[in-house]
Amino acid sequence: MSSGGITWIADEDISWLGYCIKLARGLTGEELTARLAATGGPVPVEATTGPRAEELIDELDAERGDGASIAVRYGDHAGLGFAVAYGHWPSVLGPAYHDGTSRNGAHVFELYYEKQNAKVPPPAFAYFHDDSYVCGFDMYMNTWSQEITGPGADLVRVDIVAAGIPEEKERDTAHRASLAVLEQRFELALPRDLILDASLPTALVRGQQPR
Repeated sequence: MSSGGITWIADEDISWLGYCIKLARGLTGEELTARLAATGGPVPVEATTGPRAEELIDELDAERGDGASIAVRYGDHAGLGFAVAYGHWPSVLGPAYHDGTSRNGAHVFELYYEKQNAKVPPPAFAYFHDDSYVCGFDMYMNTWSQEITGPGADLVRVDIVAAGIPEEKERDTAHRASLAVLEQRFELALPRDLILDASLPTALVRGQQPR
C-alpha cells in the first residue's frame, strides 16, 4: 500500500460517511476550495484534523438548528491542490460535481465513495478539464455499470481492462485496483499522514456562517 499515492484511500476511513476528495492540477488547495464554495465564498475556521472537522460541523449545525454544513480540509501535495470534504457532502459535492471547478484550464479529479448509503453504491471517479467532463467510471463494476463514460474514456479504458476491474467480484479489491490505475495514469497523490493525523487548513463551503 503506497502512502504517497492514492491507493491507500481504499484501506482507510477518511470520514464516517466515506470520502469526497477533489484533487486539482493547475490550482492550489486554497483556490480549489474557493471554487467548491457556494455563493459568498469559503469561510476559514480553525485548522482541524478529520475527527475535529466532523465535530465542528456537528457543533455548528446544532447551534444553528440545521444540518447542511460542509467543510473541507485542504492543502497542496506533489504538484496538486487537494480538498477533502466533511459534513453533509453526499449528493452536494458529488458524484461528478462540476459547477466550474475546472474552468480556465484546470484539471480536477474527483474521488467519491458514499459508504453509508443504504443502496451501497460503488466508489466513483470523475475527471474534468477546462470546464468540461472528460471521463469517469465506477470503481466497482461487477454488479454495477461497466461503462466508462465521457469523451476521454480511452484515457483509462485499456488500463482498467488490463487490471481486471470489470470482472473483479470483490468490491474492496476492485476499489484498490481502480485507485492504483488512477494513481499511475494521472500521477495522483494525497498525503496519507497529513489527511489521517495532522491539522490542516479548514473552511466552510456550505452553511458558511461560523459561530
